[in-house]
Amino acid sequence: MTNKPEKRIVIIGGGFAGVKCAETLRKKLKKEEVQIVLFNRENYLVFQPLLAEVVGASISHESVSVPLRQILPNVYCRTEDITHIDMENNCVEYSGDRSRIGRMDYDHLVIASGSDVNMGQIPGMSDHSYPLKTVGDAIALRSHIIQQMENAEISDDKTRRPWYLSFVVVGGGFSGVEVAGEINDLIKDTHRFYRNISKDDMKVTLVHSREQILPEVTSNLRDFARARMEKEGIKMVLGQRVAYVTKEGVGLKDGSFISGATVVSTVGNAPVKVVDTLEAEKDRGRLLTEPDMKLKERSNVWGIGDCAVIINGYDNNTSPATGQFAERQGRQAAYNIVRTMQGEETKQFHYKPLGQLCAIGGKNAVAEFLGMRISGFLAWFLWRTVYMSKLPKLSHKIKVGFDWAWEIFYARDLSHARIIETERISRSHLIAGDYVFRKGDPSNNFYIIEQGEVEVLQNSGEEGEETVTARLGKGDFFGEMALLEHRKRSSSVRAKTNVELTVVGRKVFKQISGTLAPFKDFLAEAIKSRSENIWQKIPAAFDILEGLSLSIFIRPLSVTLSPQNTFEEAVKLLGGEELDFCCVVDQGNKLLGVITRTDIFRAVEHGVRPHEKVSEFMTSSPVVVSENDEPPLVAATMREHNLKWVPVVDNLSNLFVKGYVRRDKMISYVLERIHRHQESLVEG
Repeated sequence: MTNKPEKRIVIIGGGFAGVKCAETLRKKLKKEEVQIVLFNRENYLVFQPLLAEVVGASISHESVSVPLRQILPNVYCRTEDITHIDMENNCVEYSGDRSRIGRMDYDHLVIASGSDVNMGQIPGMSDHSYPLKTVGDAIALRSHIIQQMENAEISDDKTRRPWYLSFVVVGGGFSGVEVAGEINDLIKDTHRFYRNISKDDMKVTLVHSREQILPEVTSNLRDFARARMEKEGIKMVLGQRVAYVTKEGVGLKDGSFISGATVVSTVGNAPVKVVDTLEAEKDRGRLLTEPDMKLKERSNVWGIGDCAVIINGYDNNTSPATGQFAERQGRQAAYNIVRTMQGEETKQFHYKPLGQLCAIGGKNAVAEFLGMRISGFLAWFLWRTVYMSKLPKLSHKIKVGFDWAWEIFYARDLSHARIIETERISRSHLIAGDYVFRKGDPSNNFYIIEQGEVEVLQNSGEEGEETVTARLGKGDFFGEMALLEHRKRSSSVRAKTNVELTVVGRKVFKQISGTLAPFKDFLAEAIKSRSENIWQKIPAAFDILEGLSLSIFIRPLSVTLSPQNTFEEAVKLLGGEELDFCCVVDQGNKLLGVITRTDIFRAVEHGVRPHEKVSEFMTSSPVVVSENDEPPLVAATMREHNLKWVPVVDNLSNLFVKGYVRRDKMISYVLERIHRHQESLVEG
């Protein structure tokens, strides 16, 4: 029976830094004396420099995934997520089997968790772009690219084919440049297998916020990389920042738009959750460390890799977030831990970098290596040689070498796993003027509006001009009727403002509506409400209202509330029989919300206090119309929302209250006109 080790070292993260640290510790410390535990969500090391090659189908994804248990045979490898670090009590918490929380004590802790992806800073980026951080990301992106080629091949719309074959890469660092080059090589090398794809339709665009790509290398190499990539057909958009992303492409800060079916994001790093919540000194989310890589004011917690700010003693600059630095940090952190355990003095991190390598496509690369600057084919050959030598197992060296040799003589593999897009719930970002769908499109999704407004459109006139028949806003939903009735879209829906949508696929919608009773009842009630709406009983109403000014229906507000008014004051104001709502405005008469009798009853159910402010229980995003809107649109809006009244503002940007319109007044006007028309027919 073996004795339990006296000490334990816990390492969080199975990247270059964490693996090298574990490997070095295991060589330096006897396993009978020290247990080394490595936590990593995946059970493999991702060789990230080759992820772009996976995207371009140059190598298989198995070649860049190295099993941790095989390269670290005497290290206790675990795949639980670390949820909390308790530095005061020297323990970590993790989510274990069946999500049960476990605890593990440590004598030394090494945080090498890397960074996470944060694409939420740019509207629509997380909804409509592909990241490139994991093996799964690379596989998904490769499959998507090939599917776009298949879509272009079968498209009967020649104007749509270039969109399918347009690829936009955001970020001009190593990852962005390498993946742009690989995508370009993939589509150029394989388009000959498609009958309907023209080389002129294919386009790869690289967007970078600086005036030069590859800020990690010298200016001369940047210029060379740009020139060679442009020669290979890659378009450069430099000195531009992305403003938003939609399903149609990328919008830039200068107002221009780059159309494309595929957007790849290599920007937007963020700290992982366990680091973000850790009570330690940080700089922009990264852990601050002492020269020996201990965390500030800690004697047994170390930070290495992308998650930490480490000053390199060689040049006194912050170490870049690259693989070669991560490996050296992992090795020296291990040496310092051993020195600490043996009572010796630790040493500052000090490393003279060998250089930088970056493949740019077309069997070209740029390199700064051992003081030399190399570009072109020789640099590309050096790039492959160096990275093959860095692979930690001989079997993976052979796999990658075989894949690269195969590529020289044979075409890249075009097979891919096709993903069914409707089997999910997702989000979509649209800008004003984008169509959610058009009349006649197949009904694939159900939509819920999170932010913004959309317009419902119908074709009118011989030339097919579109007329706005309704406006929907935050909290509204649409698209359910066509799904339930198994028919194509009977109208178009277009974004009036920038819009965030929750998109529910056809099959998911049917599963929820068929099995979840509350949702099924809600849908039935909503459909019934729409079908029984009084506007449906007067089909001529919208024709009668056509061409009229909304001003004839606007009534002034007799009273208003301020957000500082109390619940008690609101009850007194709404106590009359005629007034069933009241607008809440600021000092400048800008609409902030509305209070209805329903809001009053709901507040009572939630235990509202008499002196609670109106702002706490008002409806803060009510449906409104503009005084410039035409009466048919206002009527349609009330019909869609089943409203008896709607506030009128000067415009949808200022929200300066002008009054309100009541449904009964508009209906009375319509009925009077119908009655007059009938009388004239009798007299005639």
